[in-house]
Amino acid sequence: MRNLIIQSHHAYPEISNAIQSIAFDTVNNTIYVACGLNDNNPGITVYRIHEDNVVEYLTEHDDPAYLKEDGSWDQICNMQFLGDSMSICISMKGGDIIMVKTEPAPGEPVVEVIGNVENGIIASCWSPDEQVLSILTGGNTILHMTKRFDVIAETTLSENDLSEFNKHISVGWGRSETQFRGKRVRAQLRDPTLPEQIDEGKLSDVDDGKVNMCWRGDGAYVAINRIEAGSRRAIRVYSREGVLDSISEPQDGHQSFLSWKPSGSVLASVQSSFGDANESKVIFFERNGLRHGEFSLGCPSNEKFTGLAWNNASSILAISTPQSIALWTTGNYHWYLKKTIPIASHASFCWHPERSQSLFVTNGSHVERIDLEFAYPTCKTAAPTDYGLTPVIDGSSLLVTPLYFANIPPPLSLCNLSLPFKIELVSLDPFSRSIYLSDNYKVHVYQYEPKRKPTFSYACDISEYTSELNVKRLLALESSKFIILADDRNNKTKICLFQSTGVKDESCMASLLNVTDLGKNFINVSYIEKLAKLFLQSENGEIFSLDINNFNVEKFHCDLPKACAWFTTVLIDDSVIPIGLTSSGRLYAEQRLLSTGVLSFYCTDRFLAFTTNKHILKFVHLQPFVDDMKVVEDDGVERHDERCRAVERGAKVVTMMPSKMAVVLQMPRGNLETIFPRIMVLNGVRKLIDVSDYSSAFKVCRTHRLDLNMLFDYDPEKFFLNVSSFVDQLGRVDYLDLFFASLKPEDVTQSMYMDTSKYKLSENQTTYENKVNTICKAVRDVLISKKDNKFFQSIITSYLCETPPNITEALNMISGLIESKSSSVDSVIEHMCFLVDINMLFDHALGLYDLKLALLIAQQSQKDPREYVPFLQNFQKQDILRRKFNIDCHLKRYEHGLTHLKEIEGAFEELKDYVVKHKLYRTALELYKYDKEKQQSILVIYANYLRENGKANEAAIAFESVGMISEAIEAYKSAGMWRECMSILQFSSTSDSKVEEIADNLANLCLEKRDYVDAAYIYLLYLSNVKEAIINMCKGTQYSEAIRLARTKEADPSLFKDVLLPAIGESFGEASEMVADFNSQIKAQTERILVLRAKKKEDPTGWAEGNLEDQTPDDLSLASTSVSTNRSLYTRYTQSTASTKMTRNTAKNNRRLEKKRARGKKGTVFEEEYLVNSLKRLISRVESMRAETYRLLEALMRCDMYTQASELQRGFSNVITILREKVVPILSVPMNTFETAIGEQPVAPEIPEIKPFEKLGILI
Repeated sequence: MRNLIIQSHHAYPEISNAIQSIAFDTVNNTIYVACGLNDNNPGITVYRIHEDNVVEYLTEHDDPAYLKEDGSWDQICNMQFLGDSMSICISMKGGDIIMVKTEPAPGEPVVEVIGNVENGIIASCWSPDEQVLSILTGGNTILHMTKRFDVIAETTLSENDLSEFNKHISVGWGRSETQFRGKRVRAQLRDPTLPEQIDEGKLSDVDDGKVNMCWRGDGAYVAINRIEAGSRRAIRVYSREGVLDSISEPQDGHQSFLSWKPSGSVLASVQSSFGDANESKVIFFERNGLRHGEFSLGCPSNEKFTGLAWNNASSILAISTPQSIALWTTGNYHWYLKKTIPIASHASFCWHPERSQSLFVTNGSHVERIDLEFAYPTCKTAAPTDYGLTPVIDGSSLLVTPLYFANIPPPLSLCNLSLPFKIELVSLDPFSRSIYLSDNYKVHVYQYEPKRKPTFSYACDISEYTSELNVKRLLALESSKFIILADDRNNKTKICLFQSTGVKDESCMASLLNVTDLGKNFINVSYIEKLAKLFLQSENGEIFSLDINNFNVEKFHCDLPKACAWFTTVLIDDSVIPIGLTSSGRLYAEQRLLSTGVLSFYCTDRFLAFTTNKHILKFVHLQPFVDDMKVVEDDGVERHDERCRAVERGAKVVTMMPSKMAVVLQMPRGNLETIFPRIMVLNGVRKLIDVSDYSSAFKVCRTHRLDLNMLFDYDPEKFFLNVSSFVDQLGRVDYLDLFFASLKPEDVTQSMYMDTSKYKLSENQTTYENKVNTICKAVRDVLISKKDNKFFQSIITSYLCETPPNITEALNMISGLIESKSSSVDSVIEHMCFLVDINMLFDHALGLYDLKLALLIAQQSQKDPREYVPFLQNFQKQDILRRKFNIDCHLKRYEHGLTHLKEIEGAFEELKDYVVKHKLYRTALELYKYDKEKQQSILVIYANYLRENGKANEAAIAFESVGMISEAIEAYKSAGMWRECMSILQFSSTSDSKVEEIADNLANLCLEKRDYVDAAYIYLLYLSNVKEAIINMCKGTQYSEAIRLARTKEADPSLFKDVLLPAIGESFGEASEMVADFNSQIKAQTERILVLRAKKKEDPTGWAEGNLEDQTPDDLSLASTSVSTNRSLYTRYTQSTASTKMTRNTAKNNRRLEKKRARGKKGTVFEEEYLVNSLKRLISRVESMRAETYRLLEALMRCDMYTQASELQRGFSNVITILREKVVPILSVPMNTFETAIGEQPVAPEIPEIKPFEKLGILI
């Protein structure tokens, strides 16, 4: 659906001699022309034309043999620039091969005649890689030569090849031998695979008798089109080695023109039809010589053609006549005539070998370059006139399709305007109401109305103003104005502003309002109707603005980095942003490079959309400052970013329709696809919500399957302010039900539908804790206030969609409906069963104790009536309280059942059994809090339950509260609560012997638990055993209390010497032994850690491989598989992969690993980790003994054991000093563990803080 536009019509300076041939230096962007071979210049003169239009004389070569005996001049057969040798190879018809050095070395001749081909040269052509020269000689031979002119192959063209080389084979389908034959039709049988008339290869009356030669794009084959045996034309295909590959089948009217499509698929030629057809057409051949399609040129068979050539991108086929060059393109198997360029009768043309859209025309003594580009014929339109109108040029037909209403793939169209002239230019006005089209001489205007065929409005003549100009662009404006861009002979662009008269008379001239000439060549133009300004881009990227009201011209504040083949401008707030795409796929916004590898782009008032060569459609939010435009990365497709979307390979943007929220893409093969990107749909929904059009927003979300939470989450305050309007706009029950059913607590505007634009500042929105219930209640209140029965179902839905579903209220409403004997009960219940599980509904209805409602619900379910009817009848027979109790038991609502059971007279014993069975003790206590007797009865069974379940302390308190002393004593004993137990014994009338027995048991229980201080108090207070009290106080490190007991007046004086001192001495021995153990452990483990670290530093490979000190491998592999393979020097530092970890971390390996880690076997990778953890545990033990040691020091001093105290203080203080000075630095180093061996980073351990030991100052 693209049209072909002219971006530049460049005329190079005129040369004094007639140009015979042209060649291109693609390295230096220069053109070489060969002139002469006429009466004015008998030799060959070579000129070099630079890109800046400077013409440089290069050399001249003359040879008397160029003038033939008959008075005619020799001709140049082929001229090719060779980049490797920086020279030009010229092949002459007379047989000379001339090399012209473009950069000769000092003393090196510029011109060198390589040699002469005997019998002359009929045709010659260099391969695309400039490695092989193919020459057809006058002796019917074909020569293949290297670039050094060594002969590769010499093949004779024999006439026998036509009949003997290849015969085009028929597969035999349809032959009479394979068909069913009736007696009466046997004579009429013919082969249906054969044409009715077989071509004999008759020559056309306009055949020029020339020979043409061309190479395939990859340089593997060369084709020759010549007249064979004077009777017919044939195309011979030879391989690079000179081997004949195929000969084409005969075609009547086949002419001499030949061009191989660079992509290599087909060869193109021209055919003039005989008989009634009377048409000329382009025919295609495959490499094997068979026909492969055709298309009509729309001209008679006697039309004379002068040239045929593909551009190097295989996208344009140029066919020339003495009057014009026709440019044809194809799509969806249809050929379009896109442009007709008028030329002089003796002019010729050729394509640039690398710049696929540059066409060069040589006309006498000057060269012209026409730069072409494909562009979609759409314009930037805003709602509501964004019809996606696309007028496609096809010769004298204009194919018009409004993509908003019809997605019709080309070559079809919704409207086909057939005109009496060939259309060259087409444009749409800014509001898609008028279509302007021109043949470069007149402008015709057609009016367009939606869903109607465009109608002719008027025409105006512009030939008076453009006859001396090269018209290249037409741009329609508002108010019947239009712009013509045309290049003059000085390569400057004139901007002509016309005002059409509106008269249907085609001879009426248009009014020329202004002609602006800035002295530059402009290749692109864009128009912003709000500013009434044109923005023009020059060939070097400069941008100028032209006000069409006062014709003021201003230089734009910034330029594009380079010339862009596609260009537009967008107005964001008050800022104009120029956006351009180069032919190499670089997308710019002002000076900023947005993306590379871009295939196409399109702009709306909010978005810039473009497709990339990675098959992604991207959106960019347009901002007043280009630095704020964020382009999402390609991984946005995987992250489901709304600004990214995967599309088909090679897709291009045709147009965007904001009001339809759609983008139309065209695929490489030509078909169209309309998509609705989420970013555009969401933007449309946001706009609708902003204007409180909830009905349209709902329908858009429903159509495009967007989450309906968007209607609330985008603007909650607006929603609550417009709840009544929301209900009125939706109106339908099914719409409201769908809205309720879609509600969820998640804020979709902060998750899946987050606004990725920074253009709109996000406001702080109120957060709703229970969003779903709040919305349901707000809408439900409006529905209830309307008092319309049609919304009853929606009200029910609002209850059921709450979180959790408010089934009870919904069922209560249905109960009221049943009482009113409404006919819609069954339908409402059926609707409820659709929203909620039927079994849950039945249970809730039963929980309301409404058996009639439960029966109605059961009837809608799959339940068996033989089961639920007797089940409900059984409840119906019972009295009300017993029925409620049994229903609660059935529904396992035991607390409710307990409440009903309490109200039944004479059921207290049953209630107690019910409480024990369902463990409802606390509920029962609450029910009987005003009935002291029954509450205590329940408390007793609760206490028994607590005692049996390991809560003896609570059971003892309960027993004590109800006066069950013996049970309370046993419970306190079980709980180890000796104080509470002894207090009860003292309060009760228990005998002294019993008290002593219980006290002795409690003391032994405390000793078992190592609660020495509690045992000491029991011995002291209740057993009067001061000796045991002193001993246990010392064991509990309460030395001060032990000394106090030994020195009381009532105590035996011998206790101090015989009991206290030995006990303190025993504690001193244990402490001294512990200090010695600390010192030995610290010394051994710190020295071993230092040794291990030194060995790992010397031989890290051995440690990583898990070898022991005796070089015996440990039974542990750090390799990536279960095989015990050691890592090499190059792989031991690499990270392990996920699959490696999965292989290693099996349950069996983990158990084995943990056992080895806990064992810390000497010499393994776990030893250092084991030693470090051991030192950590040692620090914790030392810290826990700090207070005990200090109390022991005080006791030793008070008992006149000065020597022992000094020794203990020195030993313990020394342990802490060693820990602070030696152990902590060792532990502070990041430790190499098993994890670090497999590639993880080492982590420094956490070391507890160790404070200095507070010594007794009186000790030395």
